[in-house]
Amino acid sequence: MVRFVGSDPIGMPLKRKQVPHACDRCRRRKKRCIHTESRVHETTPSSSTLTSPEHADNPVQPATLQGRSGNHSPASSESSQTRIPSPNYSSNRDADKTSSAPQNETKHANVHATPFYGDLNPEAILMEATSLCCRRDVSAPGGVGIWQAPMPNRPISHDSNISGLQSSSRKAVQDLLKSYLWKYCLSCRPPSPDYDVLRRIYFEKMNPIFPIFDEHPPSTPLDEVTEILVQQVVSLAAASDPEATQHLRVQVGGPLLTRQDFNARLSHSVLTTLDTGLVTDRVWLTRLSAALSLYTQPTSPEEADIPAQLNSRAVHQMHTLGLHMAVDDRHEKRDMIPTIFCCLWALDRITSAFYGRACLIHERDVGWNIEECIRRQAPPFRLLLMIVDILERVINLYRPGTRQEDKPAVIVIPTFEQMIIDAEALRLPSSCLEVFYHSVAILSTQSPADITSSALPSPAVNSRRSLSADRITSIIGEEFAGQLTYMPLIPYGVSLSLSVSYRKMRHSKVPMFRTRGKQMFKKNTLILKSMDDMFWKSKTMVAMAEQVLNEMDRAVASLAQENGLTDFPKRVEPAHHGERSEAQPEDRTLDYSMHNMMDGGNEWMLFDAVPDLDVFGHFDPRFDLGAVDAALDGSLEIGTSTNWFDWQQQWL
Repeated sequence: MVRFVGSDPIGMPLKRKQVPHACDRCRRRKKRCIHTESRVHETTPSSSTLTSPEHADNPVQPATLQGRSGNHSPASSESSQTRIPSPNYSSNRDADKTSSAPQNETKHANVHATPFYGDLNPEAILMEATSLCCRRDVSAPGGVGIWQAPMPNRPISHDSNISGLQSSSRKAVQDLLKSYLWKYCLSCRPPSPDYDVLRRIYFEKMNPIFPIFDEHPPSTPLDEVTEILVQQVVSLAAASDPEATQHLRVQVGGPLLTRQDFNARLSHSVLTTLDTGLVTDRVWLTRLSAALSLYTQPTSPEEADIPAQLNSRAVHQMHTLGLHMAVDDRHEKRDMIPTIFCCLWALDRITSAFYGRACLIHERDVGWNIEECIRRQAPPFRLLLMIVDILERVINLYRPGTRQEDKPAVIVIPTFEQMIIDAEALRLPSSCLEVFYHSVAILSTQSPADITSSALPSPAVNSRRSLSADRITSIIGEEFAGQLTYMPLIPYGVSLSLSVSYRKMRHSKVPMFRTRGKQMFKKNTLILKSMDDMFWKSKTMVAMAEQVLNEMDRAVASLAQENGLTDFPKRVEPAHHGERSEAQPEDRTLDYSMHNMMDGGNEWMLFDAVPDLDVFGHFDPRFDLGAVDAALDGSLEIGTSTNWFDWQQQWL
């Protein structure tokens, strides 16, 4: 038999109290008397202070709530059912309490039901020891549990369904940020006339290549916040086109902004809005994260990993929605789902190449037939996916432990012309896909692990890299100069071409090849400089390349004097230097005009006198040539390309 011993508020056991006589009514009915016990407990201090406030008029507690704990012994349960009437429960034996029940319900309508926890419930032990608001039950000698403090009802609002879906703290933060977002973030977008031009540029030149958005309005209208975010991302992507230069405004009647300021304001506005969680539609959250990952540009080293983070968010939402799993042909979104999946699959591989990240989407986890999905896409997008499919095989060359020891690795790839025919993309909206193809071709060859960068490359590696690098420079600098829509694929290709020309200029033993490498190095520097107001990587690489060229000129002039070529500076001075306008400042920085590049290499007549001269060996010891080698050679290694965002601290 288990005996429950009562305790006072400090936990000390109470003395046993016995009732000497039953009341007259119970004595006549020959029933156990509880009226004398109630009067005894009501007169004790613990009874008057520990009774729940909401039951001050009736010190006994409802048996229905006591049953919530489910931890009473049969004896205590039976006792409770016979001795504990409820304030809202009319007892046949106590007819006077029947009339008081409605009044009690009205009196306590604004208070939550008070939870009861029996003594056999472990939660009751912890609550009684830690909570100052709980009250001990006094319906029986010593009590059988505790009552939790009453909680007032919250007013019912129209947002109750939203509160049930998200935590109260997140909802509170969103409410605090809404006014800020509408004032500073969602209001930062081009006026309607400027946006119409930017939208046309985006859907004519960029969306066919990466169709993350639908050109036609969706069947279900978007909420206002999502619609504004789509406008901001579209404007951000189209700002890189030369035609958009006169439409870079973020408010009606506002000043015309530079591409860098325009992109920075829109990027920060979209990122801030997405971080607040106001966009609840996961499909649009996936689309916005993917588009922003491709088109946003960091502005500082702290923001350098934001594109990769956005790609991770998009892939996370894709897995949450199950977009990577195949759907039936009768599905209403049968055409949309494969397109979004292909965009994310391509973006995942591009992010891996750009930032040296591991791929997050693996074919073994995908329910779609990727080749079938590629064939079902529109021709320009299909061509991009075919190039990305080659890039996926190229990435395998750079995985840890896969480099071959004795021979170079070369992936056989089809010609770009054949790929255009296979993709039926005879009318391309832009030549950036050709630049991307040659970028992948540069990476599709890999030298053996035992060959250092100072040695001659293998014939297969050298020929493919040199031809692809020259083709990239020719497309951007000559054929389509000032006409290309500068998607992020463009500066990536130019940076690879710059690395190839640097390696030729740095390690070649033939003066003619070193001269040719320097000319290509200068051309690529000029191309990147024309894009440094849009792409932060271009700005960083231009700063580093210009310092290399300045140091080379200083070393050449110093070597010429050491070898007795005192008239060398006069002989190598280009004829157009004397034709400069007087308004040009005379400084020691290099002026890389196209005319200067055509004459580049005149100073290399020094090698006619000293053929075996190593200019890089005569650099100033304070110049960190090792960092330059690591940066530019690292661009040709996918696994180390993520280090580029650290260069700004050293070169800018």
